[in-house]
Amino acid sequence: MLFKKKRSLAFKQFITSATILNFIVSTSAFAEEQTPADNNVSEAINKQEVGVVDENLEENDSSSDGDSELSAVVVKRKRVKTVLPKRPSASVYGTDTSVLDTSRSVSQISEEQLQRDPIKTADDLVKYAPGITRNGGQNVSIAPLIRGQNSEIFQDGQRTYNVRHPFNMNAFESVDIVAGPPSQVFGPSSRSGGYANYISKKPDFEKQRSQVNVQLGTLIPSGDSYFSGKVTYDTTGPINDKLAYRVSFTPQRSNDYYKNISNDFNSVYGALAWKPTDNVRIDWNASYDDYYDFNVTHGWNRATQDLIDKGKYYAGRATPIISKVVGGVTQYYSPVYANGSPNSQVVGWQQRTRNAQGQFIAGANVAAPFTTPGQAGTVRGWVYDPTLAGNGLTSLSRSDFSNPDDENTAKRATSQLRVAVDLTPNWSILNSSFFQYSKDTTDSVGSFLAQFEDKIFDDRFELRGKTNFDLFGLDIQDNSNTGVSIRHERFKSLAANNSFTVAPYDLTAPLSLKSPAGLYGLPVPGGSGSWIGTAGVPQLSSYFGYLNLPRMYPAGGGLYSEVGGSPASGGAVYTGEGSWTSTSIFTQQNISINKRVGFNLGLNSTHINAKIKNPLVITPDQERSDEQNFVLPSVQASVYVKPLENTTIYYTYDRSYALNTGGFADVLTWAPSGNTLNPLAFESLSELRELGIKSEPIPNKLFLSLAGYRQTRDLSPDTSGNITYLEVKGIESAIRFQATDRLSSGANLSSINARFSNISYPAGFFSPVGFVADNATVFADGNSLTRATAPGSISAPAIPKYSANAFIDYRLPSGLGAELSGWWTSSWYTNIARTVKVPNEHNLNLTLYYRQPKWDGAIRFLNITNQKNYVTGLTGGTSEFITPTAPFAIQATYAYRF
Repeated sequence: MLFKKKRSLAFKQFITSATILNFIVSTSAFAEEQTPADNNVSEAINKQEVGVVDENLEENDSSSDGDSELSAVVVKRKRVKTVLPKRPSASVYGTDTSVLDTSRSVSQISEEQLQRDPIKTADDLVKYAPGITRNGGQNVSIAPLIRGQNSEIFQDGQRTYNVRHPFNMNAFESVDIVAGPPSQVFGPSSRSGGYANYISKKPDFEKQRSQVNVQLGTLIPSGDSYFSGKVTYDTTGPINDKLAYRVSFTPQRSNDYYKNISNDFNSVYGALAWKPTDNVRIDWNASYDDYYDFNVTHGWNRATQDLIDKGKYYAGRATPIISKVVGGVTQYYSPVYANGSPNSQVVGWQQRTRNAQGQFIAGANVAAPFTTPGQAGTVRGWVYDPTLAGNGLTSLSRSDFSNPDDENTAKRATSQLRVAVDLTPNWSILNSSFFQYSKDTTDSVGSFLAQFEDKIFDDRFELRGKTNFDLFGLDIQDNSNTGVSIRHERFKSLAANNSFTVAPYDLTAPLSLKSPAGLYGLPVPGGSGSWIGTAGVPQLSSYFGYLNLPRMYPAGGGLYSEVGGSPASGGAVYTGEGSWTSTSIFTQQNISINKRVGFNLGLNSTHINAKIKNPLVITPDQERSDEQNFVLPSVQASVYVKPLENTTIYYTYDRSYALNTGGFADVLTWAPSGNTLNPLAFESLSELRELGIKSEPIPNKLFLSLAGYRQTRDLSPDTSGNITYLEVKGIESAIRFQATDRLSSGANLSSINARFSNISYPAGFFSPVGFVADNATVFADGNSLTRATAPGSISAPAIPKYSANAFIDYRLPSGLGAELSGWWTSSWYTNIARTVKVPNEHNLNLTLYYRQPKWDGAIRFLNITNQKNYVTGLTGGTSEFITPTAPFAIQATYAYRF
């Protein structure tokens, strides 16, 4: 704890005695926290509080005889809000360590910030940590993009299932954002850019507390206002002196500024804390989230510089390039439309020829080439003819681009049990068990269909110790965490990537046509708008004649799926069923010398047994399965120096292997051939080097951090078995200033230079050159027609090189206050071809509030300068769609405490 006032000698002796370790109870229902006085595990868990620091403590010894019994001491706290990182964090080493003494870039988000700030997606987390890049997340991002890379999600240090759904903080009271790979205690993961460790809500042993938070919106003065409502009821308190509870419930009913987008869910969370004896603490929590109706935002397709600069869109019909084999030679044809309307007649055909630049040039007119099933053609790519009547530049709605038939659902059920036992004042054991069941349905008829089921059981046993000894007059202290963990994950993925080529769709046409059926002119007898007929049988298109379409089969729920297996055998790498079991042995040793110099060493060795099989067997030859074993070693080492008590200079090196799950979810994938597991997914190496300094030059007032880093990373293998190599260099800095309890501010600055090398097409890219309106440049072909040569090294798109954000908050003694926050990013390109550039962007938000002990209310003015900003549809590669952000909008919040 931080004690500002002087204590009596008797009180000092009292709090340093061994008995106090298990009796200091300082939890608060609504995010109030202090630093543990020691390494005691049950005590540290008891202090998982957020948002404030006990800046001023008032001691009152009520005993008449001076006896130092705990019951005779009454501690009254004057709570002081702070933006400084005061909460001890276990998010890196697994043991509670201050952010100042952690040799990694760590940022904290308090419960107050989670409750009061307008956080809608992970993009809004840019306010709290440097190195976070906005990428849209298609409206349902819960994992921030850190240092230009995708990140992981943890709950109390245990990795969860990371699939998209609306942002939901019902179960959590704080967040730690850590840049770089997870620690050796947590074990290998799929993403090494960073992770967000969400801290679950803890019960309160002190008193009964309840709170209701209401969020209402959203008024858009320029039009397109929409209803967005969320209510959170949170109650906690002691059942007796050994048992406490907490319950939280959040229903959300929310439309969105983007038409045909919903974000509706119900979420319930419960927790119990039990202290059966002085040295034992048991915490259990469980949650159930039902995201029963939500959608992803596909954004604007056909991205061009005119679209960014002038809001002008190339409307009208795209022209397919269709192939068939004639006399052993592949020939290419395209239809000639009467006009650019979505259902115009085909009035002729042209043969197409590829030139040296990879373009497909229209030639002489030919007879209709696909009139019988035996002449069926295959769509290979698309071009856009700006001279076709009805085609051309036009204005486009900022918010209307999603198919009204889209409907995604997700269900999450979790249970977590943590048992902490203090063996001695310096040695403790902790066992953490986590279970999660997830079921997701993605019915996005304009792009892809997917159904996922995932079950996780994760158990970690830790022996935490604190050793002190004198060596040649040096004070040596070793904080250690050693143990073993077992993680078993079972999955099933049924997916159909039947038209993840968004550029052909015309957003000015009726959006009900934004489906493969509408695009190809196929009959829709019922069910999903993505129906494409009988697999393996040429389908009669009312526009193009007979077509060979991707083979997909009914998979239940009106959805379709491709057969799992290697592409060489006609399978889809992302359709599969299987499991993997990871067994890890780890140790983390944090050694300090005279509390001025330190060494941190973490080691982990993980054995993985992985299995996969095809869950959709139509013919006997599609019975496919494989099982393999892998060993993933990792090491993390740091050295630090504290030239001043409140300043730490550190250097960290991390070398770890990741299990690169892939597809549309965190699942195992098939190799390009052989119908086996892709072994490259278990050979992804990450190396991080980070040099930083953290300082609190004005104690309890000012916190500064500066870090420079270089990370190299093997990305997930693509469907052809190629691995792209990513190198990220950067500098990031954070400032937090708590001038008084009523005035606070902060800022984050980042410079990121991310480059791809060893890149090979298609590597998951839609097109190597983007959208060009010239009736010759092919898009949405996965480079199968363009056949562009991949560059040896190139800057990664969609990642601004420079970004900054800041906030300032001031509150009058009456409770009336305001916060102004904003962010700025430098320009960035949407694709690898660098054909479309988004200029510098910025955004300002203003919150006016009135806060009282029992209640508070606020009005939020979002994007007050009404800037038209953009986020990319997908991170990396050549994205074929971008999303314009919402204009100036107004929301309101209200909270009542009782």
